[in-house]
Amino acid sequence: MTNYSIDDLTTKLYPVADNYLTDLRTRWYNDSQSFSTAEQFIQEAQAWFKSSRINDIQNWNKFECVDIIMGCTHFIESLILKHGWDNIQVLHNEYGYYGLMGKHGIDPDQLKPDIPLIVSLPNFSFADIRPEWETILKICEQRNIDIHIDFAWILVASGIQIDVGHPNIKSFAMSLSKYNCHWNRIGLRWSKQRTMDSVNIMTKYYGDVNSGIISCGNFLIRNIPRDYTWDTYGELYYQICSNLDVSPTKLINVAKSKQDDKVLGVGNLLTTLSKSN
Repeated sequence: MTNYSIDDLTTKLYPVADNYLTDLRTRWYNDSQSFSTAEQFIQEAQAWFKSSRINDIQNWNKFECVDIIMGCTHFIESLILKHGWDNIQVLHNEYGYYGLMGKHGIDPDQLKPDIPLIVSLPNFSFADIRPEWETILKICEQRNIDIHIDFAWILVASGIQIDVGHPNIKSFAMSLSKYNCHWNRIGLRWSKQRTMDSVNIMTKYYGDVNSGIISCGNFLIRNIPRDYTWDTYGELYYQICSNLDVSPTKLINVAKSKQDDKVLGVGNLLTTLSKSN
């Protein structure tokens, strides 16, 4: 595909799904594979997530409790199960899952004291850290609000710098889903203090439960470089943005319209171009 236009960008934000990432799924199902324990996955995945050269998460070492999750939605649902749906807060411009479940976002100044907040960083709508992040931290500190960060989009981000050492940040999670791994969204949750919840119970008390998913997770991280999409398609991404006169962002599969700041999906076009070369 040598020619493309603004019409090739999408309203839905698809991941890059090139031949290499797609073939990994075929290899997992067709080839002989090795078994990995939960402990092996935690050790290797933690090193893998931390190995990014293009993002900087500071004070990560303050979160010593590490558990396996089946995607960041599992992390979210564990918080909801523990605290109750009415005792969780989310902001505007958040994960669509919340709205589908009847939980609608609020502005930072509407945050209620003592009720935990789940926040997505980087946020897909802003394609960056939320612009009011420092204000959110101050409000949460003043109102005794625990913060739990959904880092699902960090996998395809570049240039993100964030300090998670703030005392109100209690946990955060990442998964493999944004590397076209919706078929195995395994990931990790980091917490400052371990509490009894569904994630902890699964990791600590269920032995080899989900051992197939865990073994597949190790297969994936052993075969996908941490910064794969930016290292492979970063130059092409900026070329597309320049050619189509749209604004690049910090997310490899997201651009923005210069006219109205509308979010535009680049993932499908990157996939198509990668397969035409």
